[in-house]
Amino acid sequence: MKRTLEEFKCSLPDVTSTDDNLDITRFRADFSKISEVKFPGLIGPLNERLICKIKCIDGNWVGPLCSSTPDGRFQPILRECFYSNDYKLLSISFKNSSIEKETYFPHGSVILSKCKHFGLYKLKGEGQVRCENGEWSPKFPECVPTTLITNFTGDAPPSIQYVVVSGSAVVEPSGELFVYPESTLWLDCIAPRILGDPEWSWTQALGQHSAAWAKNDGEKETHFRLTLIKMSARHSDQYTCASPGGHTNTITIKVVSMVCPPINVSSPRIRQFSQGWKLGHSVHFSCHPGFHLNGSAILTCMGSGRWSTLPPTCIETFCPMLKTLGPQLSVVEYNSSYGGRAVFQCAWGYRLVGAPGLECELDGRWSGDIPHCIPIYCPNPIVPEKASLLTEATAKNGKYAVGDLIIYGCDEGYQVMGLKSKSTKLSCKGL
Repeated sequence: MKRTLEEFKCSLPDVTSTDDNLDITRFRADFSKISEVKFPGLIGPLNERLICKIKCIDGNWVGPLCSSTPDGRFQPILRECFYSNDYKLLSISFKNSSIEKETYFPHGSVILSKCKHFGLYKLKGEGQVRCENGEWSPKFPECVPTTLITNFTGDAPPSIQYVVVSGSAVVEPSGELFVYPESTLWLDCIAPRILGDPEWSWTQALGQHSAAWAKNDGEKETHFRLTLIKMSARHSDQYTCASPGGHTNTITIKVVSMVCPPINVSSPRIRQFSQGWKLGHSVHFSCHPGFHLNGSAILTCMGSGRWSTLPPTCIETFCPMLKTLGPQLSVVEYNSSYGGRAVFQCAWGYRLVGAPGLECELDGRWSGDIPHCIPIYCPNPIVPEKASLLTEATAKNGKYAVGDLIIYGCDEGYQVMGLKSKSTKLSCKGL
């Protein structure tokens, strides 16, 4: 059966628009004449910009096909890989950006994995994982606890710690330790001295480095120390510590001369203190009273020559709105900015339990809990001899609330004495 030209046309694809003025009817009709649609796309956790298109082939839309440049080759978008953030000990980075939330990665994405706590865990498996059409290859690595984590019990790799004696250094998202030239470093292999001497080794034959047990109190029996003096490019290497039991742990060191651009924040609300602009140096930020930081308080110069994040800003501090006020509680003064107060009072017949006023503190929290109101009750009245109460308490719990009126009556043959005076005494006297 011969197919007509109409059968080769494509209907409107499944699209959404933020344009409220778009005429969908006309838009749908226009697609009867269209065979290819190009559109911008945002792909992956970093919103990588691509040029994408779909094509009408035999009455069906095929695609999307995407390219990083308008004149580049358009290729199919293969299945994404889902990162679930279930690896609590792993630090994940993608194109030098840390990934801390569950997200999807496009096909071909390569992410780097390292153990979060430098030297305290040993990476077991490949540190580089690639998205292959919906599947991660190879599987994500594991972090094996070392001696300090296991408290020296069981068979565990030795922990490795570093101390910057002079100069500066920083741990990169890749898990490597970047060191500024001319720095002096201690590398401590943490293992029980009673089991024998560990052994430090490195892959390059250049240089001889001294290793011995630390002399500091508290470290003599556990810290086998390798000293790297006035480090230069020849110190860029992998350093491995092997315990007498045969367990190993390895770190990678790179010596790079990197300087980050100076940070000059012009806002009068923010204060900054800088150690310097070299690799491993940090800039510390704080705000004037009444304002708080929006962003990281510490920026570190990384091996890329860029700061670890953007400088923070200072925004005015406000305490949260007061909620869950009881029906008998009211606010007679309210200022939620830093140093402001909230003053409370109770309705007639109720008394305040808690602080009568709260102050908005520097951290944006109120100085205490919201008070509450409880009813005021009078003590049960004393009933004189030969008398009785003609009224009952209005409260459900049988107590006398503020405003209750009580009426006494005397037994037959007696009359009430004391009502006409302001005396609090009342008695029933015989006729």
